[in-house]
Amino acid sequence: MRHFVYIIGTTDDFGDLEDLKNAYFDGVLLKDYNASVYHIKLPDTAGTDVLPIVQLATLIGRGMAFGDDWCMDGTFSDLLEA
Repeated sequence: MRHFVYIIGTTDDFGDLEDLKNAYFDGVLLKDYNASVYHIKLPDTAGTDVLPIVQLATLIGRGMAFGDDWCMDGTFSDLLEA
């Protein structure tokens, strides 16, 4: 099983993607900022030559975020392997 974390936050709260990732790793992302974290678990066999597992996890993370009314405009986001 592979575990991923998709993080997303507003450009109002973060100067760049590194700021967003640092807030996540520092454990203050959700309590101090307008941001969300989505956990994704996929079997090791997920993905194909056409759509590798990391791209599949990114699409799932974006789908979860966009389903919660996030969008690409005015945000930074990244997929991290947990």
